[in-house]
Amino acid sequence: MDYSQKIARLEEILSQMERGALPLEKTLELYQEGQSLVSECRAFLNQAEKTVKKLEDDGSLSEFEEEEEA
Repeated sequence: MDYSQKIARLEEILSQMERGALPLEKTLELYQEGQSLVSECRAFLNQAEKTVKKLEDDGSLSEFEEEEEA
């Protein structure tokens, strides 16, 4: 499952849980699946953040640094 599919599945899980009327066992199962997906998405985003580069004026690549807002 890619990142977009994981996010879509998380949205499905949230929708099901918000509707309620699920047996406790199913709610716990969905919660565990959601937690696992959140963890996987966080790991993906952390890795992506580490690999983001910006092109410097001289054409070299350097680590991406967030600019502070004034």
